[in-house]
Parts: sequence; C-alpha cells; structure tokens
Amino acid sequence: MNFNFWDFFVVCVYFSFVLFLGFQAGKNQTSQDFFLANKNLPWYLILFSIVATETSSLTFLNVPGLSYKSNLAFLQVALGYILGRIFVAYVLLPMYFRLGYVSVYQWVGETFGEKAQRYASYSFVLTRVLGDGVRLYATSIPIAILIQNSLQLNISETQLYILLLFFISFFTILYTMYGGFKAVVWTDSFQFFIYILGGIFSLVYLLHLLNQQGFSFFDLLVEASSSGKLDIYLGFQGNFFKDPYFFINGILAGMFISIGSHGVDQMFVQRLLACKTETESKLALISSGLLVFLQFTLFLSIGILLFFFFKKAEIHPDKVFSTFISEQIPSPILGLLIAAILASSMSTLSSSINSLSLTFVVDWKFKYFDKKKKVFNSRITFFWGMVLFFSSLLPLFLSKNLSDSLVELGLKISSFTLGPIMGIFFLGRWKLFPKFHLPSLGSALLFGIILNMIITYYFQPSLTFVIPLGILSFYFFLGLLFLMHKKHS
Repeated sequence: MNFNFWDFFVVCVYFSFVLFLGFQAGKNQTSQDFFLANKNLPWYLILFSIVATETSSLTFLNVPGLSYKSNLAFLQVALGYILGRIFVAYVLLPMYFRLGYVSVYQWVGETFGEKAQRYASYSFVLTRVLGDGVRLYATSIPIAILIQNSLQLNISETQLYILLLFFISFFTILYTMYGGFKAVVWTDSFQFFIYILGGIFSLVYLLHLLNQQGFSFFDLLVEASSSGKLDIYLGFQGNFFKDPYFFINGILAGMFISIGSHGVDQMFVQRLLACKTETESKLALISSGLLVFLQFTLFLSIGILLFFFFKKAEIHPDKVFSTFISEQIPSPILGLLIAAILASSMSTLSSSINSLSLTFVVDWKFKYFDKKKKVFNSRITFFWGMVLFFSSLLPLFLSKNLSDSLVELGLKISSFTLGPIMGIFFLGRWKLFPKFHLPSLGSALLFGIILNMIITYYFQPSLTFVIPLGILSFYFFLGLLFLMHKKHS
C-alpha cells in the first residue's frame, strides 16, 4: 500500500490542528502558568494526559508484537499498574499536596536538603533522556517503511531516520515552547483520542480481513484459546528470576513500575499536582490505571489477530504492526494511522520536554530575570527538546544489537533509576534513618543505579526484579556510607 496524496493531506491536517490547539491553549498565559497551568484544568483532561503521556509509540506499535509472539500475559503488568496507582494515591500523593509543591523533588529537598533534591532530579533527567529516546526512535520505524515503499529517495536509511526524528521533534518543540503545560495537556487529550481511534479501526479492519479469509469471530476465539494465545496466568512455568510472567511476576513488575513512574517521576506527578484538589488528583490517577488496562487489551488483541493474519510469517514482533499498517491499511485511513503513531509519540515527547524544563528551573534553581521568565522558559524548552532528539539517535545506531523487545527495553531503562529514587522517598516517608545521621544520599543514589545496571546486565533478571534490586542496591550503599560516617565521627 502506497502513501498517497490523501494520506499526506490527513497527516497535514493533524499537524495543523495540533499546532493550532497548542497555540490556542497557550494564549494569554503568564509565566506562572507555564508549568502547572495555574491548577485550573479539569481532572478528566489530566486523566487523558496521563494516559497519553505513558502511551508512547512503543505502546501503539510494539505492544501488539508481545501477543503476536506469545499471549496476553502482558495484561499482568497492566493489572499491576492499577494496584500501584492505588498505593501512590493513598500513600505518596497526600505528602505532595500538603505543602503545595510544584516539583515532586521539592519534597526531597524539604526532607533531606537541596543537594538531595538535585540528585533525585538528575536521576529523573537520566531516565527521561534515555527512555524517551527509545520511544521516539520507535515512532520513526513504520513511517520510514512507508516512505521507503512509496518514494524513491536518494538517501540512506540512516539519513531517512534522522530526518524523520528531527521533523517529529521540531513540531513537538514548537507548540510546547509556546503553550507550556496547558498546551501539553490539551494536545495530549486530543492525541489520546486520535491513537485510540486508530487502534479501534485496526482491530475492526483486521477482523474484516480475517473474515474474508474464512475466519469467523467464533473461529478466532476457539483458535486463540486452543493455541494458548488468550493465556494471562502462566502459573509456575519458566524461571522465577528470569521469566517476566512466572506466577505473578508481571503483576509485581507493573506495581513497582507504576509506583515509581506515577509516584516519584516528575513527568507524571506534575500532572497530578496540576489538579485542583487532592481528591480530583486521586480520581485522575486511579482512573488512568483502568483506562490503560483497557488500552492494553485493545493493542494485545490486535497482536493476536496479526498472528492469524500473517500465519506465522517470519516478521520481527516489533515490526509486525508497522508492516501491517504499511502493507494493508487503505487510503486515507493510512494517513489516520500515521497520525495516530505520531500522536502517541508527540504526547510523550511534549510531556517529557515540559517536565525536564520544570526540573531545570525549580530543582536546579537556575536564576533568571522576572521580566524575561517566559522567554527563558521557552529557551529551556527548546534546549531539552533538542537533547531528546539527539537521544533518539542512540537506539537508531544500536538497533541491530538490541535483543530485547523495544517495549521491555524502554521499561528497563526507566526501572534502572526508579528503584534508587523510590528508596529515597521510602526513606523519608517512613523515616528509616534519622535525618541527622544520613550520609551523602547522592553517592548512594549514583552507586545504587550503577550496581543495579551491572546486576541487570550480567544476570538478566526479569523486569519484576529490576526496581527492587535498585532499591536494595541504594540501601546497601547507604548502609555502607552510614557505617563509614559513624566510624569516623
């Protein structure tokens, strides 16, 4: 299937509307509105923004690949997401609302001092820069396939990917620079409905194509069930330490990831802090978990249908949905699917840019002149947008050596730093060490992250254990430093 004029027209309409919405949302805002929109956005917009932000192009494009090569076991992770958000809503969220923080790391500063605040924000920056680079790269895969199939361009594949990544980054930076957080939330909400519409169409169209091949809906259910494609609970199959879905490993992994991402990661907590009240924040947070579960069910169902459609063809799972889109979707719906891919990527990218800019201003305490706050915020936004663009080039050049699914790789990168950061928050929440006896949290945080990466690299544990290992690594070094400090005092 070739990408034609009408597909191009649909994509142009999408870009035009996103830019219009972003600029309209940012109209007449003050510099104080740039990061939290003055806390006057309705909770349901925050809900859509949360889901759109965590639904990157990895979710849209690569989650179908998980069920294509296996089954519905990834829903364990989605269930864990719900349980983790309930924990955040009732254990961590009240701490942040009590003192009206703008950044979640301000709580760390109040509890352990400004240096600890900066160290925690440094870890957040590392997570976002590396993880979102993978997500942005994943977006370029199907679009590059389409362009290669439709146009005869006298450029290399690598050059094509770089141009696409720059183009996506440029448009996202543009409306994020002007509209700030309010533009991010409004465009996120619009983009949420675009990619969900694209996913629903793909599911229905696949059912139609399979029906033409002689598969009724009932036949597909029977085949999927008999082949194990509908299995969610895998019992005690595999290796406890290495298999991500052994017993309830997937649920535990989802819980840890959700507690880390929505409890101590500035990009998500920023949305929760932008709600008018703590009650609305809890409502948006827990509802987002339920919506993500339904969303994963949709994308995994697409993967199962792709398994029957391609009849075990040798297609890499990470590229199976991209291949289907490029070869089977008719015009101008193809343009809508491309817009959906872009929407899933740009919503995450814009949120990350805005949150990185906030932590730069609030947590790193860079000074600027009051009359030029908005100009300064825009420049910082541009800077972080370009950093994320360059980070997306790293997985491009390493892609041939990546053995993990891109989805699982993105989650692992986040998990490396989330564990030690969660250790800091638990430390303060339950006062595990007396404040006046605490040694350098920064050193323990750094060595905890490094040790966690080394253990993960050499022992290849399942995703379930990466965050707990990070917490334990952090406490291990903290204990060593505590003993050294006590010995020399």
